[in-house]
Amino acid sequence: MYYYILEAPSARSVRQNYQKLRDILTQLGIAGEVVSASPARTSTELAEMGIGKGYSTIVAVGGDHHVNEVATAVIGRAVLGIIPVNASPLVTDIVGATDIRDAAEALKFRRLSLQSTVLVEPETIIFLDSVIQTSRLAKISLILDNRVRAHAYFNRLTINRFLELRLESLHVTERRKVLGMFNVGGQPIRSESYFHARNVRIVTDPSLPLTVADLPIAQSPIQLRLMPDSLKVITKRGTVLE
Repeated sequence: MYYYILEAPSARSVRQNYQKLRDILTQLGIAGEVVSASPARTSTELAEMGIGKGYSTIVAVGGDHHVNEVATAVIGRAVLGIIPVNASPLVTDIVGATDIRDAAEALKFRRLSLQSTVLVEPETIIFLDSVIQTSRLAKISLILDNRVRAHAYFNRLTINRFLELRLESLHVTERRKVLGMFNVGGQPIRSESYFHARNVRIVTDPSLPLTVADLPIAQSPIQLRLMPDSLKVITKRGTVLE
C-alpha cells in the first residue's frame, strides 16, 4: 500500500488531475491512502504521519517544491514515489515520465533508482536544483572540500543534487567616448564557472536566500555536504528491484 501526498491544489485543472489519478490508480490496483497538504498540515508533516503509520513508500503528487519537501522528510526512512503535476523537467526527467498515467505505471512496476542528495547543514535536504540569485552583482566566497577557495562576483548560483555548482555573472561595461566622438562600451559581459565537491561552504555579501522552486529553504552563509545514493526513488528506468 502506498501513501499519496497531494500538493494543495492551485487551480481547478489540478483538482481534475487528482481525480483522474485516483481513477488510474484504482485501475492499476495500486490505490492506497490519499491525503492532501494544506496550511494546516504541510507536506513534511503528512510525510511524517505516513512513516509513523508504517508506510514504506511515500508518493509525492505535485510540483517541484512539494516533491523536494516530501523527499526531505522520507530520506533514509522510506522509498519516494513521484507523480508529477505541473512539475518541471527537473522532476519528470528523474521519474522518466511526463504524464500521470506513465508515472503511475512506474509505481506499479516499482523499479528503484538510488539518487544522491545534498545536505544543507544542519538538517535541510536538497533533492532538486537550488538557487541563490541576485539582480545586482554580489560577492561570493566558496570553500571546496576544506582546501580550495574561490572568490567572485555573481548574479546566480545553481546547485544540483550531485553538489555541482554553476556560477553565473552578468555585468555591463561602462560606456565612454573615444577621442570625444565614438561611444564604446556598454556591452553585456557574461561569464560562467563550474565547481564540483563533496563539501562546500558558501558565503555571500550581502546574505542571500537559497531557494528551491522559488521558495527559500536556507540563508547564506551555508554549509553543504554531498550524500551519495542516499534516496531511493521509484522511476520508470530504475534498476534496483524491491
